[in-house]
Amino acid sequence: MKNKQIATLLAFTLGMFGVHRFYLQQKKLGWWYLAFFWTLIPLIIGWIDGIVFLFMSYAVFNRKYSLRHVFKKKYLDDEDIIDFNTDEKLEKELLNKLLELNDKDKVESFLKNSKEKGEYLPRKVYSKALMIISGKSNIYGERLDIQ
Repeated sequence: MKNKQIATLLAFTLGMFGVHRFYLQQKKLGWWYLAFFWTLIPLIIGWIDGIVFLFMSYAVFNRKYSLRHVFKKKYLDDEDIIDFNTDEKLEKELLNKLLELNDKDKVESFLKNSKEKGEYLPRKVYSKALMIISGKSNIYGERLDIQ
């Protein structure tokens, strides 16, 4: 698994030599940076890469560089849904809100309101809501890794 902070730091410090591209397993690009480092153009491109990595979400970074998955949109909001489902801060906020409700009817109402507004719920939040509604401790049967 590639680390976003390491890639960003390498791009800003050693980007001129393409070290960040070698780290991300993009050897061809790394060799191009190394071949032309004397022109200082790779230095500028390395800084641009660093800025791009800095503002890239973890979900997009991991999908592109760790999983090597190029996302092809089928629907207009596909990428938004994936990014939303990997936002840990929002997920924690919504889980805390569910725990505050902790009543079957209130949780059902919360799900209906979210659906009517067109809001997406992260998978973990939706699963927790279904657990509260169904009254089961685990909606996945034999799986023990779900909290």
